Parts: sequence; structure tokens; C-alpha cells
Amino acid sequence: MFEQYFIGSIWQHDYYTAGVVEFSSKDKRTTTDTPVVYTSRTLTKYMELINSTEADQLDILVFPEYTLNDIETATFVPDPFHDIAPCNHLLYDPIVRDLSCLATIRKLYLVVNLVEKAHCPEGYDWRACADNGLYHFNTNVVFNRQGVVVSRYRKYTLFDEPGINTTIFSRRATFQTDFGVEFGTITSFDVLFDEPAMELISSGVTDIILPAMWISGLPFLTGVQVQQAWAYRNNVNLLAAGASYPEVGSTGTGMYAGKRGRIVSVMNHNAETKLYVASVPKIGRPQAEVKKQPVIKYSPAQMSNLKMLRDPIDGYTTFELPLTKDEKFEASLCHERVCCKFTIDYELSAPITTQQFYRYRLAAFDGVRSFQGFAESRVTVCAVLACTGTTLASCGTRFESGANTVPMVVFNSIELKETVDLEGSFLGEEKYMVLPTSLDTSILPLEVDEFEYSERDVTTDGKLIVEITHKLVKPRSDLYSFAIWGREVVQEFSSGAFASIGSTCLMFAAALFAIVLNNFN
Repeated sequence: MFEQYFIGSIWQHDYYTAGVVEFSSKDKRTTTDTPVVYTSRTLTKYMELINSTEADQLDILVFPEYTLNDIETATFVPDPFHDIAPCNHLLYDPIVRDLSCLATIRKLYLVVNLVEKAHCPEGYDWRACADNGLYHFNTNVVFNRQGVVVSRYRKYTLFDEPGINTTIFSRRATFQTDFGVEFGTITSFDVLFDEPAMELISSGVTDIILPAMWISGLPFLTGVQVQQAWAYRNNVNLLAAGASYPEVGSTGTGMYAGKRGRIVSVMNHNAETKLYVASVPKIGRPQAEVKKQPVIKYSPAQMSNLKMLRDPIDGYTTFELPLTKDEKFEASLCHERVCCKFTIDYELSAPITTQQFYRYRLAAFDGVRSFQGFAESRVTVCAVLACTGTTLASCGTRFESGANTVPMVVFNSIELKETVDLEGSFLGEEKYMVLPTSLDTSILPLEVDEFEYSERDVTTDGKLIVEITHKLVKPRSDLYSFAIWGREVVQEFSSGAFASIGSTCLMFAAALFAIVLNNFN
């Protein structure tokens, strides 16, 4: 009776209490321990966080990608269909048993990313097997309050993950909770693609879990920048847990309440292991106030320790923003199908000096870009970019650590208006994702009350055009980028990635053919 009352009560609550962990992966990259010793030692750290007083009131706790084990210590994971609680189940490895027991003892939903092994072949997947007869997957495993494995998501969009397999086709992984929220899980690079990330959104899932080992790239794809923009654009709650090793570009953890913005987020300059706890308002409960936590912000000099990639922006059409005191500046730039209109109100905070300061370029782009050779896609961009010099090659770079810089340009307002011809475009096929992105010199996105964003379809000269508007509405003197960043979300893998994971469509067709043939016989 009490249990029924308890579940009914938390079902009615406007909030649930969540925890996300930024977990240092520096040891994993630098340790001299054997994989078995490393995994055992790291599991102890996981257990300490799960058993901490900060975790006492949690409904759900999320750990990041690739921080617990690796291929050498891969483990079997129960199929959620069988409702198995591995705790004290000797058929499973200690790592899975211990996590199941902890979820039971602590009475919380526990989300852990594991390198999973599975027997090959499996189901209708007849791809060639490794010599050891095993698949290896990058897998999000969810235990409920009774330690039962209720969800198992195998990452579909890999990014430099040798030895890891994918499933034949993407599989949406969701689970229902006793506090009235259905979650979907994706992993890291998945967030930029249609399958399964956007499929979860289109199916009505409102709360997404994202374990990540994200490698940030300037000026559009840094960790928290992408997390906040994606949650905002799709108006979903997002729980993102990031691996932490800033020296190689990896950091970014946070919780976001859709269009109401961040609840808590962090971009670190030093590797960190820390649990962040927050009350997350349920989607559809407008009366639930977003209890935002103080901004965790480090100086540009401190953030220079975060080493990041640079997006391939050298093919963009650009125009340098004049260093004048004009009250308003207007310009238009077009590239292929995309046209960008810029209306900018800015001023110079001081006379031009010999001290270093960021200059700015307006940019437009419509074309195919590569993601470090692991995938490629068509991208559309309208942006204002900070540059350390007068050339496009200096954009997407930062001044050296300790450089004495001055905030020369103060932006009072910016209006970006992007128009894209829908005829034959990926926008018209609804296989696209557009993000309103922004970044300051401390590598944090702007707060949601500092910008406005809208999309609408218009007809011009008989053509259907999508018009996207992104406005800066509060002054900023530390702007690094302000952009409308869109990309085709259908997976297009490079030849190397294609060879490593196989052809999804071909294998799916082969599986269907085998099923039909079997039934025919």
C-alpha cells in the first residue's frame, strides 16, 4: 500500500531529481595498469559516487561514455526483454552484478556506459564474426530501482572506435520510470544524426540521456554548446554526462530544460570527477520553475588548457566586420543555396590599440564537410565568428595562453536571417537539424534569455523558402561565435568508417531476404 502511494505521489511531482557525472578519463589514457586493474579501480570510484551523500535523493544517475571498461574487459549484458537483475547472478561478470546491486540498494535508476560483448552471430545479423566469435558494442545500460536491466542501447554512430561494432540498423532504446517520465538514450556523436536521436524526438520522447566522450571543436561544436542548443531546438530535457580530459578536448556535462535553458552545466579546463545534482522540471509542467544553478565559468586564460579541434571553415564565404563606430551594420552573404542577412548593432569599447583583440567575420556556407574522416554531411551555416587576425584562417582559433587581450567590440544586438531554397534540399525532406548556437570566450553558450530563435516557411516568387532567424538581444563584449548551424542528419560514412561497420541498408536487406526465404521454405 505504501509503495503504491509512493509511486503515485512521485508520478504527480513536477520534478525529478537527477545526477550527471563528469568523470576524469585522463587515467584511462595515461595509466600503466592492466585493463583488469584499471576497470576494478574505476568501478570503485563509480561505487563511491553512487554511495555518496550527494546521491541520496536521486531518482536517476548518469555516467559518461568510455570511462569504466574497454574491449579487454568487455562484459555480457542481459537483454531487457528478459527482465533480469544481474545482482548475485553468477552468469554475469562482477562489474554488471555490482552495478545492479548498487541500483537496488540505492533505489535509483542507474545509467552506465559499458563496452559490451555479445555472441556472434546474433539474431539476423550474419556479418562476418571476429576469430573469438564475439561482437563488441559501445552500450548504454540502464538498471531500474530493483537492479533490473530495463534498457540496452548500442551506439549506432561511431567516431574513431576501433574494434567496436554497430547493430545492422539503429534501434531506439527507451524505458519508462516510476516517476512518470519516459527516457530515450543516445551516445555522444549520435546527437548530430537522425538515427536514432531525431527518431526519438519524432516519436514523442521528451527526456534524453546522453553519455559522452565529446571532443570539442571551435567555433560551433564544443560540448555544452551542442548540448544546450540541441535541447533548446528540440525542446526536450537532456541529461548529459561527459568524460573529462580537457588536454585532448574532452569535457562537457550538464542538464537542460528544453527551451528554458540550462539547469547546470560545466566545461572544464582540468580533468574532473564530480557528481552534479539538480531538480529537472518535467516537460508539460509549465508551473514548474527551472531552478538554475550558478554559472560555472572559467577565464579564457584558464580555458586555454582545453585543447580543441577547429572546424573546416576555410571554404566559407566571409566578410570582415568593419572596425567603425557605426550604429548599425547590414550585409548579405550567399553560398550555394543559402543566403544570410546580417543586421548588427555594435560599437568599439576603446580606440584601436596595439593590444590583442578579437576581430569578427560574417560567414555563410552550404556544402559537404567531413567529421574527422569518420562521417560527412551537408552543412549550412550563417555566423558571426571571432578571429585572432584579419584572415579567415585566423577564425576558429584563440589567442595563446596568458595573452593580454581587450574586449574591443561590444555587440548590442545581432540579427541573423538565413533563407534556404527548399526545392530538392535536405530541409524539404525533413532530414535536417538546425541549431541556434553561440559561444563566449570562456567556451560557454549564451543563456537562453540572451537570444531569440524562430523558423518559418515562406513563399517567394513561387518557391518555398525556409526562413530562420537568430537574434542576440542582450549586449555582449566577449562573443566568440553566434550562428545558425544546420546539417543533414542522414548518416553518410566515409569509406574507412563504412568498411569498419558495414553497410546498414545492405545488411538490413540481407536480413529481410533471409527471413522471407526461411518462411518460404
